[in-house]
Amino acid sequence: MKKRRWKRLMLFASCSVLLIIGTITTWLFQEVEYQRFSSPDQQYQAVVTYRRLELFRPTFPGQSGDKPGFIKIEDKDGRNFGKVKMPMVWMSGDLEWTKEGAELKLVCEWNFAKRSYRFWNANQTEEIVKSAK
Repeated sequence: MKKRRWKRLMLFASCSVLLIIGTITTWLFQEVEYQRFSSPDQQYQAVVTYRRLELFRPTFPGQSGDKPGFIKIEDKDGRNFGKVKMPMVWMSGDLEWTKEGAELKLVCEWNFAKRSYRFWNANQTEEIVKSAK
């Protein structure tokens, strides 16, 4: 009888530990909004995010914008026009709104009329063109 109770206790403890680890991992990889700004005509918004995990990496004062993140363009109705990785979230300040869409130098170009965006892969060896869903 004691052996069966011990097995149940171990099973319960193992499942609890796995649940806690899974919850913490999910929480750490959630995206946190860093910045949001609108186009001059207020029709589109750029949303800059990073993973919560980046908050726990050591940095020197003034380096909070050096964390890697993502930039996504969406219209006022919330439709997504494409999301790409950025090496550092401070680079979002270089976003330029153009007649065709938006451009973030060395990161991505968005074409709103075609609902497409272009960017380079991580090794900077191949240009990737995707259509927004």
